[in-house]
Amino acid sequence: MTDLVFLHNHLAHGGKHHDVVGDRLFAGRATVKGVVFILDDDELALAVRGGGDAWVPGELYYGDDELLSALDGIHGADYVRRRRQVRVGSDGPMVDAWLWTWDGDWTGKWKGRDTLPGGCTASAHSAAGHTTYYYGYASNMFRFGERRELTVYDMRLGHIDDWQVAFAKDSQQPGKSYVTILPKRDGIVRGALYRMPNSEMEASLDPQEKEGRHLERKTYAVIDDTTGKVVWGDIYRTLPRWWIWGNISHPSNTEKIVGGAKEIGIDADYVAWLEKFVDVPADPDEYDFDLHTLTP
Repeated sequence: MTDLVFLHNHLAHGGKHHDVVGDRLFAGRATVKGVVFILDDDELALAVRGGGDAWVPGELYYGDDELLSALDGIHGADYVRRRRQVRVGSDGPMVDAWLWTWDGDWTGKWKGRDTLPGGCTASAHSAAGHTTYYYGYASNMFRFGERRELTVYDMRLGHIDDWQVAFAKDSQQPGKSYVTILPKRDGIVRGALYRMPNSEMEASLDPQEKEGRHLERKTYAVIDDTTGKVVWGDIYRTLPRWWIWGNISHPSNTEKIVGGAKEIGIDADYVAWLEKFVDVPADPDEYDFDLHTLTP
């Protein structure tokens, strides 16, 4: 049996017990409605609840019976394993995942909690280096971490079905445009899943990408090319009011898109298609705006 597992704090990336996860597939960042309490031994206990507006940050993994058993042992008798709905990515859908909540006696155990945003305590907030997937499908396939001066822990190839790149973003340069993605039946977008710190995406990448306010960050279901499983990555896409049709890619952007695709090892047929497509203006009639909403 393979299930999604929600882990936070010492079990997430950077945590002292993260080694129990081993090489299980990281599925992306996630949050669950709840609160984290500090116990008297500085243990961090998660309590989930249906009300309120607090969300506890964590990470999702694909686990098996072996992992679930190991996590049962680490948590001990005072915790109960249960399925709960968690939100994937920064604004993605709700999915079911296993998590562990405190079920022991609070008497003499509860040390208190603070009021940090997200429902987590100060120690919980800093205990682990929670990470996320950023999905680069255009110029950010080209030496992403180096060019952007960001930390990249690892990279995986992935694709999004029923979408296609489109040169329909105003570059503020006459006759030139940059890339977004739009829905297209039987289309495919190939790119790179970069695992990076949550903190750097929010503090560094967001300002870099959103400069000029043309873009928004959205969560997409991406197929991991190695495992065939769905993981969740954030991408930046152009707001509809900035779609400019009939232009072609800026030459420097084209060089990065094609060069990056080759460098990271994307399928040769897709690279050949990109080499032709980047010099052809996008046609809105080729896309299927009635196939999906633009909020996946």
